[in-house]
Amino acid sequence: MTAQAGKEVDRSLAVNGETLQRYYQNIFRENMLRYREAVKSASSRKDALRLVAAARERVKNAFNAFPAEKCELNARTLETIDFPEFTLEKVLFESRRNFTVTANFYLPKKGNGKFPAVLFLSGHADKAKADSSYVKIPTMLARKGCAVLAIDPIHQGERMQFFGENVPGLCPGHNILNRQLLALGESISDWRVWDGIRAIDYLLSRSEVDPARIGVNGNSGGGTLTAMIAANDDRVAATVPSCYITTFLSNVENELPVDGEQAPRGFLANGGEMADLLLAQAPRPVRILSQSADFFDVRGTNETYAMLKKIYTLLGKPENISVVYGPDGHGYGPELRRSAYEFFDAVFQLNSDQEMQEGEQPIYEQLCCLPEGGVAKLPGEKLVRDLIGEKMTELKKVRTAQPKSHEEMQKALIEVLNITLPEKAPHYRVLRPVYPKSEGTAPLMRFALEIEPELFVTLFAAGDGGHFGLPAVMSEKVELYLPHLSCRDEMGNLSKEPVRGRFGLDYRGIGESEPSSCDQWNHDFTQEYNYDYHFASLGIMLGQPMIGRRVYDVLLAIKLLRENGAKEITLRAAGYGMYPAIFAAVLSPEPVKLVLEDRLITYEEAGKAIISPIPQSFVPTGILKVADLDELLTFVYNQ
Repeated sequence: MTAQAGKEVDRSLAVNGETLQRYYQNIFRENMLRYREAVKSASSRKDALRLVAAARERVKNAFNAFPAEKCELNARTLETIDFPEFTLEKVLFESRRNFTVTANFYLPKKGNGKFPAVLFLSGHADKAKADSSYVKIPTMLARKGCAVLAIDPIHQGERMQFFGENVPGLCPGHNILNRQLLALGESISDWRVWDGIRAIDYLLSRSEVDPARIGVNGNSGGGTLTAMIAANDDRVAATVPSCYITTFLSNVENELPVDGEQAPRGFLANGGEMADLLLAQAPRPVRILSQSADFFDVRGTNETYAMLKKIYTLLGKPENISVVYGPDGHGYGPELRRSAYEFFDAVFQLNSDQEMQEGEQPIYEQLCCLPEGGVAKLPGEKLVRDLIGEKMTELKKVRTAQPKSHEEMQKALIEVLNITLPEKAPHYRVLRPVYPKSEGTAPLMRFALEIEPELFVTLFAAGDGGHFGLPAVMSEKVELYLPHLSCRDEMGNLSKEPVRGRFGLDYRGIGESEPSSCDQWNHDFTQEYNYDYHFASLGIMLGQPMIGRRVYDVLLAIKLLRENGAKEITLRAAGYGMYPAIFAAVLSPEPVKLVLEDRLITYEEAGKAIISPIPQSFVPTGILKVADLDELLTFVYNQ
């Protein structure tokens, strides 16, 4: 997308590499302290009901981008295959108009009256509902007298969203779709949960299903969906999430990037924690399944279970919450599967005489609903990016019909970025000068700006290495460079000679504050599952988009320069630095000039691209409800 060549920064330059980790870790710790205290203080049924109501409100606020109306399911059975103890139907239904879900419906042959039913959700497996490790569960439940609907989640199984060469894996694919949806004010989490809600609609459309006995079960990514779907749908009577439940704090402390659908928007903005996904279901029966050596930390599982146990006890239903631990790492092992069967046996009164031997399962070919290519080959079918494109077109029409003044735009951006304009210049430390990487260039003076308590970014200034302090290099006309990835890497390319009044800012997460967290073996900034993505996800859950905090950094630097004598400021930006530069230029209380070094890609262009070139950390949630970048530039150039 830019003229910048590299994706990696020299690791020796990341002198503040731990600061972002500590910053977010402290926020999540403080949040958990408040959450623990609220649970600890509960001493009555009234207190417990108040916490349940708060959890449900947090769920409602986080998952607020579902379609206003449900479309027709247009459900159809393509084929029915007969097995000794059940029939298996190949089913299609639409969760959104022309957006098809592929599913298998298992219906027991023996039973009295209506059957209980379970929505089963696979983890991140390429074959999804047809993966051999997951087919065991619906097959066994059907043998025990339970109807089961197993669906393919988005970008899995027969619902792939990317084709051709260099197809991203499942989790990266979800993350790409997520950042495209974020620009609309939606998320992949909303979309996958909505599929689950419509799957329950399908189950309730079947005359063989008992509407009072609907359960949800899934593992890993499916465990995530299990918790989220049940939290959003009161029709669910019993829930078994596997290999997901821990605490958000544990994931942060362990530097664990999670999938796009596992970082619900704004869920912690009002003090929430992962326990709320299950607390919102209280006192319905829930069994947590966990592996003792999972990367979803079992210590967090223990704490979440203990808090839930207290609340369920105050509600008079302590028997309705339970936890079972397997001995292995991440995966739906036999001990956990057996526990799920036992749970549904008890809650739904299944055929407990049926042996726990899982026996023979349908093969892959029997589980596929469609020929190769899946739903993408259906006439009139739309992929996620098609629906994103349609929504972007609609939003642009609304923006065009209702143009904003500069003041109105500033107010709207402050809200979508969730920032306040700086009231005073930041405190700074004077650091030692360095030389840019380019040979023969002048030294750069360095100043550590304290943008948040104990969180620093580096301001660079052209100098001769012999003078210290901002006044030594200040002039009335200054230029502030915002880099693609690192001022030290890039400022030497701007000029070989010292330029009085030239500054550069490594805004948070860039250059000298690039995180040293997460996967050290692959420290590629654009990697779909790495440190920049990770901290952007934490910002999304907090309702504090990373791009908003970066814009705040720039505005602080501008404030500092103005208070030290700068009267005319030019923002010069390259690559990713163009995004905070544009927002800062619009929001600056006093006009600034703007020079963009590279071709700008708008959010609409990125949303319609097969693989969005704009990292998640530069996408403000809901920005296209306010403006796209080309529209913002008109406010800058017309000042």
